[in-house]
Amino acid sequence: MDELFLSIAAVPNPGKGELSQFTRDVESFLSNAVEDDEFAFLWTDAPELRALARETLREDVSRSGGALRDAIKDIQESRLVTHGLRGRPLRFKFNVLASVARLWSKVKGKLTIRGWFKKMCEAIDAVLDSLIQAAGAIGGALKEFKDALSALVPESERAA
Repeated sequence: MDELFLSIAAVPNPGKGELSQFTRDVESFLSNAVEDDEFAFLWTDAPELRALARETLREDVSRSGGALRDAIKDIQESRLVTHGLRGRPLRFKFNVLASVARLWSKVKGKLTIRGWFKKMCEAIDAVLDSLIQAAGAIGGALKEFKDALSALVPESERAA
């Protein structure tokens, strides 16, 4: 998990290629959250949701991510600039994301994983929200699935 987003954060002048890789990394992040037992707290109150999440991720979210990747090629440069999805602003967002991702090895197996997961979702949104807007709302299911998983995070240890 701590390797996700690192390659795009290292690019000095990120653009469309890195935005496409970002969507793949988001899908990998979500897949790990659904499959890895470190995130079992997501299913504490409704264990049956995990199977539905797997199916939704495989059938719907992957299709949404693919559509977003296809749309990235056609986004006008001016829209990328307007949404901070080019060059230095995008590099900053990617580096914030990579910084949070690198904390995985420190939080894995601890209660702080819940807070880490929430921070990752917020850092992903810093790019994903703008990207979906720039792409004309294509890829919304990817964001909505991430938001739904984030909503399942218990607020405290007692809730888990």
